[in-house]
Amino acid sequence: MILRCTLDGLLLPAHIHPCQPRLVAFDGDESFVMEAVEAVFYELVSATPEEIHDLRHARYRLLRTAEDFQINAYSETE
Repeated sequence: MILRCTLDGLLLPAHIHPCQPRLVAFDGDESFVMEAVEAVFYELVSATPEEIHDLRHARYRLLRTAEDFQINAYSETE
């Protein structure tokens, strides 16, 4: 999935951690776990239906979909 920071427009690849219901975003070579409250500063640009399902179950309800949101048929990690 791809996230966009609403403050500066930066695009970040991200995924749900495989063992914990946490969203992990990547900024270059560094990654960080996004807190559910931090999601208010990001929007979902693209994701698979499975990733959207996982986000809902991980309690990231403050993460909104972008106006230009696109559903992907596959995950970027595949």
